[in-house]
Amino acid sequence: MIRVFHVRRIFWMSNLLTAEVTEKIKKSKRHTVIVTVGNSFRMDDGVGPYIFSKLESKGKLKIIDAGSTPENIAEEVIGLKPSLVLFLDAADFKGRPGEARVIDESQISESALSTHAVPMYIVSGLIKAETNAEVCYIGIQARNFGFGEGLSAEIKNTADEIVNEIIRVFL
Repeated sequence: MIRVFHVRRIFWMSNLLTAEVTEKIKKSKRHTVIVTVGNSFRMDDGVGPYIFSKLESKGKLKIIDAGSTPENIAEEVIGLKPSLVLFLDAADFKGRPGEARVIDESQISESALSTHAVPMYIVSGLIKAETNAEVCYIGIQARNFGFGEGLSAEIKNTADEIVNEIIRVFL
């Protein structure tokens, strides 16, 4: 199955990395855990693991790659006692490929198809209940969720922008 986030409101931005995404990363300066989600063998769904690979060696960051099973990292995140958990994942909100948006939890469909057994809203609800942390989703509009490796050019460019912004804010 493919993880698909459905977003109710659609808007177009000239910059694929919206100001809202940039502001959310800047706000992340406090005690934050970054969780990347995705499957590297499903083309653009691999954007989360790609971002993780670029940031994992940055010692000051608390970053966890959940792969396609974010339910498996809930306990680890809770143990870190964050004030903010920032999930980064591919999404399908009918935007332009590579467009990144902050996606409100209420906009993630309970019936969304996913590559994991437990829906994201349950994972985030558990984390919030145990830590009282704010949970934020940043979705990157995918072009292709088909089987295969490698990111589309637009998705890779946006992922690199997000990596650079996180490095600028945290390091």
